[in-house]
Parts: sequence; structure tokens; C-alpha cells
Amino acid sequence: MKHQNLLIFRAILRYPLLALSYLSPRNENKWIFGCRTGFMDNPKHLFLKALDHGNKQCVWMARSKAEKEEVARLGLPVCLRHSLKGFYHCLTAKYFFFSHFANDINFWLSGGSRRVMLWHGVGIKKIGIRAYRKESALERFVLPDQFSAPKYFLTTSPLMSRHFHYYLDIPYDRMINAMYPRNDLFFRSREAQTLFIWKYEPELTQRLSELSRQSKLFLYMPTYRDTGTDFMASTGIDFHELNQEMEKQNSYFLFKLHPFTRIDLNQISHYPRLILLDKHLDMYPLLPFVDTLITDYSSIYYDFILLKGKKIVLFPFDYHSYMSQCRDFAFDFNEYTPGKRVYTFPELLETLRTHKGSDTDSPEITQIKNRFWTSEIPFYQALCERT
Repeated sequence: MKHQNLLIFRAILRYPLLALSYLSPRNENKWIFGCRTGFMDNPKHLFLKALDHGNKQCVWMARSKAEKEEVARLGLPVCLRHSLKGFYHCLTAKYFFFSHFANDINFWLSGGSRRVMLWHGVGIKKIGIRAYRKESALERFVLPDQFSAPKYFLTTSPLMSRHFHYYLDIPYDRMINAMYPRNDLFFRSREAQTLFIWKYEPELTQRLSELSRQSKLFLYMPTYRDTGTDFMASTGIDFHELNQEMEKQNSYFLFKLHPFTRIDLNQISHYPRLILLDKHLDMYPLLPFVDTLITDYSSIYYDFILLKGKKIVLFPFDYHSYMSQCRDFAFDFNEYTPGKRVYTFPELLETLRTHKGSDTDSPEITQIKNRFWTSEIPFYQALCERT
């Protein structure tokens, strides 16, 4: 009850700020960007694309000092979103670009701006409050950024347009069908991909891209579990046995958890062929260098199948408990996520040993790819044409 009262009190204080922000003059050529999970995802890659074109004043709105320092080290324009400079940019920028909701930057100072929601993944899960219950008037009052439709919304196909229209209540006429900015790299040459990594990505990503020249990279990216339990223990993965198999193959097995997952996997550091990646690492520049993806219900599946000549393995070891305790699906999991399935660690190890993952170029996966991705037009180009 105290928490609810605090949210109401904060909202009452902030609504006048929102009203006043409509009076602020805004620069059509000033674009500001932010992402809830750090300097990553679609906002990061659109930010870099806009800077390359050079005809917009672009600023990254960091959520922490560490994030600000990370972006500043790259020589890119950045400020803290809740600093005086950040408030100034929020009040004078015409365009707000964000991944989740407008409060990734600052919803309460966005009056009169054009908010552009880039979202953070296509997929088959039910999303938003509507997926579980009807939202209340109180929720709409204290969380207006989650219920206020953006001016533009990036979607990747008619199938996904219908999905987001229903679950996020986005009007069809606000949707722009284009390729996710984070996936633009997938369609560039290996040389261009490597140059991007050496220019913008941390040392570990650079090292892994080099390792891929002589070793196979296996990547395990499980989705977030709402239960907050240590689901990794339920996978049955034997790190010692997995490390031995990687040594035999001269390969490396990468673990990348969802940014919101709280599980301690520091024991992996004892195994030279197993590498635990930072949860906030931008994976998209690295994906073209990965040979096989292992995942479950994550939307990373749909990004990865855009890449040609790769293998994919589905490891839904907790399918029934996930369905009952975590998320439900808007689409049938078996129909819309085709591919090799394993349910135990021994099955997974045998699949890795024999390289029997599904080909991303297979007819059944290509059919799904064509339903989730219908445009290769870069979003920057599509947006400029729309505006």
C-alpha cells in the first residue's frame, strides 16, 4: 500500500512537468536515444547509423555514470538523462528513440516530441499487462509511458504488426515495417562486421571474433524466467564434461544470460573453454561470428535465423513449468519455433558432438523467417521516408 501511494504521489508531482514540456520549443534535427538495459539494442545501432549520416544532432541519454563513461570513451555524444544537460536535451529534442518505453529516456519531459518505440525483439510470447489481466485506471495514471502510444513503432512484418497492435495497443497507422537497426550488421561483409567490432565493441567481443577464425563458437542464450529461481541448476549442465567436449573440438561455449536474470555462474571461470559473457554485452555484433546458437523461448531465435549457414538448437528443458509459472505464448511454440529440440544435458552434448543442430537455411526455418521478417529496408531509411 505504501508503494502504491508513493507511485501516486510521484505521478501527481510529475504531470505538471509533462504539461509544461509541451510548451518547450523543439529542434526537428535533434534526436535523443536511450535503452533500459544500457548502451545496446536497437537504440544504440540507430544512434550510430544517424551519427554516420551526420545530418542530425544526436545524443545518447545514459542511465548511469558507468554507461556515460562507456559511451564517452568511444568519442560519442552522451549525457546523463537525469542531469541538467539531460533535462535540456529532453526539452529541446523533437525525436525520442527508445527500446522499451519512453521512460527509458524521460517520459515526463517528452511533451510535444515524437516518440519512436524501437522495441527489443520479435517473438511469440504474450507481452504487456494485457497478456495477463486488464490494466486498471490506477496503472494507467501512474505508468502513462506504458499506455501512451508512440508516434512511430518499428515492426518487422504484418504478423508482428498484428501482434503488437493487440498486446501494446499500437495503431496500425503508426507502425513502420523495416529491419531492426541491430540486425543491419548481419547483411554486411565480414570485413565490415569486424571493423564495427574493433571500433565500437569491448575487448572480449574483439577477442571472440578473432577466436572464431580457428575455433567454433557455441552460444547459449536462455530467456528470462519470471520466477527468479536458479533455472541453470535445472538444465543439468555438467560444466566439466562440457569443457572437455569443447577441448576435443577446439571450440568455445559462451553463456549469455538475460540482463534481468540474477544467477551466479562465476564457477564457469574455472573452465578455459567456457566463457561467461557480461549480461549487458551487446550480442548483435558478435552473432555473425557464432556457429551454433542454443536457446529456448528467447526472441534471439528470430534474430539468429536471419544469418545464413548457421546451426540452431532448442533446449526447452523446463517447457511445462515455464508455461505454467512464467510466460504464455501468443503463437504455438512448436509451429513457430521449428528446429532440433533437446530436453536434457546428455541430449544437448550429443547434439553438439555430432553437429546435428538445425540449419538456419532449412525450408521450415526459412518459412518462419519469411513470416517474421518481410523487409530488409533499414529503419533509418524507412523513417526518413515516412517523416
